[in-house]
Amino acid sequence: MDVRDLQRQRLLAIVEWAHKIRATLQPLLDAHGDRVHFRPSSTSVAMIGLLLDRPQRGKSGITNLDRLVADFEPMFAAHCRDIEHGRATGEKALQSYLIREAQKNGRKLAPINTASQGTDDPVELVFVTDEIPLPVQHGKVVCDILALRRDRGRSTPVLLELKDARMRTRLIEQVEGYAALIDEHAALFAELFSALLGEPVAFDGLTEKWIVWPAPRERPKPREHEMRTTGIRVVGYRLDGDRYQFSVGPKGLAAHRGNDDRVPSL
Repeated sequence: MDVRDLQRQRLLAIVEWAHKIRATLQPLLDAHGDRVHFRPSSTSVAMIGLLLDRPQRGKSGITNLDRLVADFEPMFAAHCRDIEHGRATGEKALQSYLIREAQKNGRKLAPINTASQGTDDPVELVFVTDEIPLPVQHGKVVCDILALRRDRGRSTPVLLELKDARMRTRLIEQVEGYAALIDEHAALFAELFSALLGEPVAFDGLTEKWIVWPAPRERPKPREHEMRTTGIRVVGYRLDGDRYQFSVGPKGLAAHRGNDDRVPSL
């Protein structure tokens, strides 16, 4: 089996578990979405805590979802709350913040959506899921956040890569590599989005590539125009206490030129 077939096999299995999340765990998300997130994998579900002082702490490998519903509070306490912090990173805190705010706002990535309103291309991004690993030729790749852009009558997949340091070259490689996989397996990713959102999803265009990283102190922003020419949209953030302030840059030029592209059939 070649790597493309392995990717398809993995995605099909992830979609199955995404359906199970929607069918069984949605009431938990409705009640506790400000503190927990459920992530599908190819073999199980992960329970991910979103607490301020324990970001991204949780338990993977959960296959008995009925038991998780029945024992949610003690399981959450044991694996997400009453546990050592683990390796603290700014990325984990940022990721938990964005997911928490989305689940408090009907899955809308409200902080980024609001910050985009002052740009020439305001957006309406809906959080879908995160940390979906796929096999590649030498190992695997993992996304940070997958979102759906819904505006102007279109539905476009959006990949957001998060970093707490401005490591430009590595980030560009990550976002371009995973975005290419979404476009290659567009039909299966649309199934994944549909399973988690609970409604039909059909992509109208190629994946938008976004990078979220610390806002620079210098003006003008160094090298961000160069990133824009590759189709990457940049979001800068600053941390103010336990809240984030975001500034959304202009849309990527390559994305603008390809605005009428359609996802090729698979």
